[in-house]
Amino acid sequence: MQHPVLAVGLLVATSAALLFNALAPGPWSTLLLTTAGLATLWLGYAEYQHFRSISQAYQLAMQAAHDGFWNWNPLTKKLQVGSRLLQILGYREDFLPDTNAWLRLVHPDDRAFYNAAVARHLKGENGHFYCEYRVLASDGQYRWIASRGLAVRDAQGRAYLMVGSVTDITERHRHQEELEFLAQHDMLTGLPNRLLFAEHLQDAIDRARRDRQRLAVLFIDLDRFKNINDSLGHRAGDQMLQAVSATLRASLPAGCRLYRQGGDEFIVLASPLHGEDDVLAIALALKECITEPIKGGSTDFFTSASIGVSLFPDDADDGETLLRHADTAMYAAKSAGGNAIRLHTPQMDQRVSQRVSLENRLRQALQEDRLSLHFQAKVAAGDGRLVGAEALLRWQDGETMIPPDQFIPVAEECGLIVPIGEWVIARAVSQIAEWRHRYPQVPPIAINLSPRQFWRPSLAQGMLDALAAADLPTSALEVEITESVVLDPEGDGIEQLNRLRAAGIGIALDDFGTGYSSLSYLQRLPISVLKIDRSFIRPLAADRSDGDSEPLVRAIIAMAHSLSLQVVAEGVETPQQLQTLQALNCDILQGYLLSRPLPPGQFAEKFLVDR
Repeated sequence: MQHPVLAVGLLVATSAALLFNALAPGPWSTLLLTTAGLATLWLGYAEYQHFRSISQAYQLAMQAAHDGFWNWNPLTKKLQVGSRLLQILGYREDFLPDTNAWLRLVHPDDRAFYNAAVARHLKGENGHFYCEYRVLASDGQYRWIASRGLAVRDAQGRAYLMVGSVTDITERHRHQEELEFLAQHDMLTGLPNRLLFAEHLQDAIDRARRDRQRLAVLFIDLDRFKNINDSLGHRAGDQMLQAVSATLRASLPAGCRLYRQGGDEFIVLASPLHGEDDVLAIALALKECITEPIKGGSTDFFTSASIGVSLFPDDADDGETLLRHADTAMYAAKSAGGNAIRLHTPQMDQRVSQRVSLENRLRQALQEDRLSLHFQAKVAAGDGRLVGAEALLRWQDGETMIPPDQFIPVAEECGLIVPIGEWVIARAVSQIAEWRHRYPQVPPIAINLSPRQFWRPSLAQGMLDALAAADLPTSALEVEITESVVLDPEGDGIEQLNRLRAAGIGIALDDFGTGYSSLSYLQRLPISVLKIDRSFIRPLAADRSDGDSEPLVRAIIAMAHSLSLQVVAEGVETPQQLQTLQALNCDILQGYLLSRPLPPGQFAEKFLVDR
């Protein structure tokens, strides 16, 4: 009450009037009783006005805050809502006489949650009522509201009234849902991302373990996607990824879900499975749909995919290992040339482990200067005189000599080839300077350059600076490259090669015949020497057991001479090969028949002393 002291006084006076009227009825007692009654009515009216003013103020506050007011009798179930709440939901008049009418508007999925929240507050389990739930609006859409309130209780603590307000939080929820979607989905393709994949994979593993079923993880990597980005641009690459994701999603068999790992990598979770035949059929269907022309806007894309597969529980019983095994199997498929499917095997793990170990040891060898250069002579085919040498990288790992064909690919993959290449340039220039100081005639020494080294625009200038610092002429050094320098769009290979050639450094095209061997490349490259790959020299034996490559070698030599290029034959190992190459007018020979690659001291002693 607003005036508790006055109310108590009136209560006492009324009680006294009733008692006096009962003991001594008469006009005075009647007057006293009437006065007490009128006073009680006045107090009630004052309290009503006070409550009304408070209610109006509360409703005004709710309108200012864009909130809606409500009150509810938990005993009679009668419900009253303010106009603002009706406005939030788009209704013109209060048509909610009781709780049941309101509950019919509450989203079916939220009713139990809402009822439980109300019950907890009525039982006094929390100090105030608060609940976020969805309510049906007049337009047929559900809106999110936040409802808050307090229960009014009697002396025994029983609630006989609840009052409160609601706030429209639809936009907040929509924004929150968008943020949650972006956190769990790829923005480019709309596919679930690897975070959501990890959750789904764990759930699938739990079900498969409980039901004693199998599942599979398929790791998909597009082949040569980098060429699309480099040749057509990143926008075309994005269009291709969107087109591929749509194609894969449309081709997914039942029980499969598609995710984007990142870049050009996708993951498929297939659950449940009966066996390997099931997952191989799924992988084959996905691989074939990718090889079909894929429409992306106004462009048709052509690509293929390497797919690695791991099975639960055959290959692993946890999600992280399953994904790693699928990734390993995918790399095995890519190593096989791409457009292939590989199931994970324990041997793959051994190869990965060996590769990681090799990479770590190679890094350490580079840091500790445990690499070396050996030199293999190049001699004139006509008279056998020394006309040059090739510097070849060697790695003595403890007691073991690691073959270059084992560690060079690893260095290429992990990026070590760039610092190793810089080391080779520095060591070769230093060795040439030492020899030229000691011996009167030292032929040009050739070093091999990796396409990755051309990614650095300072490569050519760095070589020229190294020669100048050692006071060496540019003719003292040659470089050997492969066709991939031209094919790789990451670097400005042609421009840097032109700069080296203009400075006087000889350039040789190595491994000719094993790549595209296009005449257009020969015309673009500023080369002066063509090196025929050893695979064409090997069959030049008397027994012809490996097939007759003599016509092809003859054609290569004739073509090179017509372009004013010198020809070097690699891998000369037998007298028969030597004689055939001499007969074919090959210019320069290199191979074990003439000399194996030798350490600097042995090479100097054999070829430079008293020359």
